[in-house]
Amino acid sequence: MLKLKKTLFFILSFISGFILLTIYYYAENIFRHTEECTADWIIFNGQEQANLTLDFMYSENNKTGTVALSGTLLQKNKQTTTIRRDINYIWSENYDTTHFHSKNIDKLAIIDNAEDQQLSEILPDFYVYPDKNLSYNILTQGKHGFMFTVGNRAILYCSK
Repeated sequence: MLKLKKTLFFILSFISGFILLTIYYYAENIFRHTEECTADWIIFNGQEQANLTLDFMYSENNKTGTVALSGTLLQKNKQTTTIRRDINYIWSENYDTTHFHSKNIDKLAIIDNAEDQQLSEILPDFYVYPDKNLSYNILTQGKHGFMFTVGNRAILYCSK
């Protein structure tokens, strides 16, 4: 009788452990698999410097997303412009290349005082104007982020 109780106890312990590990595994995947990443981007163009943060938020199911673009423009090391806008986009994949298409640009008028012409000299048109295209090769970097490349040149690292 004692041997039967011990055996039953070990079987129930094993089943309980298995159930708890399964729940933990699925919960970890749900919380860690966020559909967003953040990249810091510094761009130099002559005497201008753009210090930017890009927050990519996307839906793998709908193939849509938003890039929250924020930062400052400096001219001769003095801040001249503040940037804060959301770029709503759709995307498609073709092998290793992801094609983005901007649907509309929502500027936060209180914060964003950047002229589109000025930004278009520094950034790809996708980030400035609606109905523009941009393509990146996006390489997964483990569980922690993505490397956006054009050809063999790394453009930015987007961390989860």
